[in-house]
Amino acid sequence: MNKKILNNLINQGFSTHKIANNLSMSQTNVVYWLKKFKLSTKKNTDEKKCPRCKNTKKITEFYDRRNKPGSSAYCKKCTNKQTTERHTAAKQKAVEYKGGKCVKCGYDKYIGALDFHHLNPDNKEFSLGTLKFISLNDKVKKELDKCILVCSNCHREIHGGIT
Repeated sequence: MNKKILNNLINQGFSTHKIANNLSMSQTNVVYWLKKFKLSTKKNTDEKKCPRCKNTKKITEFYDRRNKPGSSAYCKKCTNKQTTERHTAAKQKAVEYKGGKCVKCGYDKYIGALDFHHLNPDNKEFSLGTLKFISLNDKVKKELDKCILVCSNCHREIHGGIT
């Protein structure tokens, strides 16, 4: 390995991955030579690669965590998508636990149109809609047992005093 060639690629802003591709060698081999020659690549602190979508984006496209700018692992778009997927999966488990369809009319086409209606609001410990649960644990099941599963139309009719 030639130190001048390696230094030239570093000065061009190449990462270890890009250097490896350019020199047709493994990234591990590049890291070995960097250490041997006491060199290091320059990290771009303005950009970061999201491991979920595999895109390199500006740090501002990542949420701040632990008071560090852009310290979230995933970009904002992927974080939001992942959160939505997790909440949908959790709701799916809860809907299946309650029978999978509206107890009033049998509606079961779209999970987003199904609600959990507390039969006695005075016994309500927490709102299932705002709960961010991952597993259907005993606490969640206990609260679901106080509810009926209804579609949004039937739910509005219940609260409107029609049914």
